[in-house]
Amino acid sequence: MSFLITNSRDALPMETLPALKITHFNGEPARGQVYAYLRCYVRDGEIPFSVTVFDETPPDTARFGFAVTPDDAAGTYLFASCTKQQGDALWLYRTGEPADVPLRRLEMPPMRHLAGSDEQGFYWSAEGVLPAQAFRTAFGRVPRVGGILPGNAFLYDVSEPAFGAAFPVPAGAGVPTAAGFGTFVVVPY
Repeated sequence: MSFLITNSRDALPMETLPALKITHFNGEPARGQVYAYLRCYVRDGEIPFSVTVFDETPPDTARFGFAVTPDDAAGTYLFASCTKQQGDALWLYRTGEPADVPLRRLEMPPMRHLAGSDEQGFYWSAEGVLPAQAFRTAFGRVPRVGGILPGNAFLYDVSEPAFGAAFPVPAGAGVPTAAGFGTFVVVPY
């Protein structure tokens, strides 16, 4: 499966972008199959993104994560995770057995956290940026038009093994994982 993401010279309003929804669940999360999605685009080699989770009072252990790599053959990927309040982080992971391994934490600008409600219910959201420098440091290059970026988005709780993902993940895998990466295709705006 693939998901088209826009490349733009200008900042784009997140609400104008398509949503990559969490639709595949491994196990049954304690809080059920919570509706959540990721929106993102490429701008000057960075990936601005927004996550929205329809869960008014998630536990402190609940997270939304976004994994992406410009080079699947490298066996490494960036993984950004966030919570309703704080605890945001960007890590470089290496694929491995039986689980993927964190290599090092990378710098990421602070995320902006929001909460509210709409016709679908109460939600929390976070907006952030996977910086171009993180891509240069980890892979020696940045996302660009025409590029294929293997990746996935995850809704998970660090206190339980069940989780949701945008692209199907094989049974037995945990979060984060490169297993089951779909493709993000960078297209011109």
